[in-house]
Amino acid sequence: MSTHPDKGLTTSHENLFTFHLLDSITIPTFAINTQHEITHWNKALEKATGFLAVDMIGTKKQWKPFYPNPRPTLSDLIIEGAKDESVERFYTNKYHRSNVLDNAFEAEDFFPTIGSGEWLLFSAAPILNANHDIIGAVETLINISEQKHSEKRLFDNQQKYRELSTLDDLTQLYNARHFFSEFNSEVSRCDRYRQVLSICMLDLDDFKQVNDTYGHQFGNTVLTGFADIIKENIRHVDVAFRYGGEEFVILFPFVISNKAAIAVKKIRAQQAQKNFVTDEGKTVNITVSAGVATYLTKEGANSFIKRADKAMYQAKENGKNQVVIAK
Repeated sequence: MSTHPDKGLTTSHENLFTFHLLDSITIPTFAINTQHEITHWNKALEKATGFLAVDMIGTKKQWKPFYPNPRPTLSDLIIEGAKDESVERFYTNKYHRSNVLDNAFEAEDFFPTIGSGEWLLFSAAPILNANHDIIGAVETLINISEQKHSEKRLFDNQQKYRELSTLDDLTQLYNARHFFSEFNSEVSRCDRYRQVLSICMLDLDDFKQVNDTYGHQFGNTVLTGFADIIKENIRHVDVAFRYGGEEFVILFPFVISNKAAIAVKKIRAQQAQKNFVTDEGKTVNITVSAGVATYLTKEGANSFIKRADKAMYQAKENGKNQVVIAK
């Protein structure tokens, strides 16, 4: 017995054959006709979604296991002609055309209503009759949650490695290696776009004597305490580094040295007032000397950092515990 060509397959025997064929594969699959009515809903899809074929076939509720409100599935868009702009509307940055079949699409997304939340890769392709007219569409779904979880673990591990490779273990400021990468990039940006950039070199005064007198563990406490003071007094666009030993660097984008020096003077003052207590209960104050410079057009990275460094040593020579602005 024949069925209407718009309703799907051409005969009841072919329809029954397709039903058993789809039911025998382990990939969750459903098919719809050109009226967007479900014609097939296999057992694998029943198991994956909890929605039974007897309740789904003949309806237009193919969206229901996946979305909270009615909306086109990928197979519905196939029926409508599947223009890239229409697919993009519903699957923004989540889809691509199939590399295997013409007029077929693939997409992936996270579905919180499937199980405890699953990532699915779904593919939809047209069903054609002998005249190559679209008489329906078939959609398959593959659970890719484990792959996605593995990708996230890999990304997290890579991110952790990147952070470890750029952070100083003790202070959790960026390390010297990362400084040179960022510094050169900022200087290049200044040369290209004439942006303003200031730099500050800071050095804890008499720190070797502190280490020799009270031990390296106490010295580490001083370093971490000073790093915390720096973090509290810089903007989110400023970047601080532990340059080496007791020496630190701060990059101040978009401000001249006089403005940057305001923050640096706060850092100096707070460090001078901070009490560090030894294991024996003795209170120790450690000061810091700093030099600030603003980049001069086309002067180059080496000249720039040398001017800031020279200003810092000038602060040392002037009696320490002060900020000098480079000329």
